[in-house]
Amino acid sequence: MDFQNNWFNIIRNCSFDNTYKMAWSKAITELALEFDFENNENEIVPITLEAIAQKVVRYYWDQTIFFDLRQGSNPTKPPEIVSKTKKLIEVYQAATGNKKPIKFIKADVEDICSNDYLRTIKSIVSTLKQDVSYRFLNLAGKQIQGIYEYQLKDNVLYMPKENLFKLKENYAMMVEAINYRWSQILENFNHSPRICKKVRVIDEENIRRKPLKGFSKYLTHENPGQVCFICEKVISGETPALDHVLPWSYLYSDDLWNLVYAHQSCNSTKSNVIPNEEMIHRLEQRNVKLLQILEKQNIQDKHVSELRLATEIDLVKKFWIACQG
Repeated sequence: MDFQNNWFNIIRNCSFDNTYKMAWSKAITELALEFDFENNENEIVPITLEAIAQKVVRYYWDQTIFFDLRQGSNPTKPPEIVSKTKKLIEVYQAATGNKKPIKFIKADVEDICSNDYLRTIKSIVSTLKQDVSYRFLNLAGKQIQGIYEYQLKDNVLYMPKENLFKLKENYAMMVEAINYRWSQILENFNHSPRICKKVRVIDEENIRRKPLKGFSKYLTHENPGQVCFICEKVISGETPALDHVLPWSYLYSDDLWNLVYAHQSCNSTKSNVIPNEEMIHRLEQRNVKLLQILEKQNIQDKHVSELRLATEIDLVKKFWIACQG
């Protein structure tokens, strides 16, 4: 069996305990894309575990800070690499005083938290040595040959240049397969919707959030006095924020049935906190009232249709319950 078939075989048939193998394979594939084939004559290419760790921390940073996706089967004990990445995120947010999600590539972590970043990379390298590097090649109790050579506890693996070239040549297909399998594994640990989209979007340069201004014309029908949904006080002297009651990072969607007016400060303080049951009950009541007003004024479009469906199938409560998981 050739390299490409072996590679896909590992990805398709890896265990569902955690997502380490997906992060590992994606990092190597990305390093293959960056490799300078024209100016390197070596037939066997060394790849440092440090270079892989730098990629891995980026993947877990983005999936965690935006979507807080669980990466392992044990809900009380996250995989070590994820725990280390979460700790780095906490250090970064404390140093910047900002909890707003930001992609790793834009966060300047290496400079802002240089010592903590280096310690995290060193620690992740240690975990990769123990749990991933040699186990990646183990499939159904057998070691798959012809992928790369690695000595246990070494800091470097050695990969034939022709294998790296095949990864680069088929980069889009390889990453698509890895992301698909990664999504399948995550579906076992998370109740979050749109898992596949969340995994795929991490590869995009920007995670774009659409402007919400257009929803104001709907919300004002039910809340003309612009009362903050969070603190229940009138918003004055500022432009109201449009707040996702169920966090955007959970739904990864902008829906009329989940948007309300809020003070800018209340919206910022709330961050990605899951609302309590009382707030969910108020949102359900708001949705019923808003739908009645919009229908009475004969306003019909896709947002109103989605609002109607949300009230009919109790969508707010269903997503909120799933959010607890």
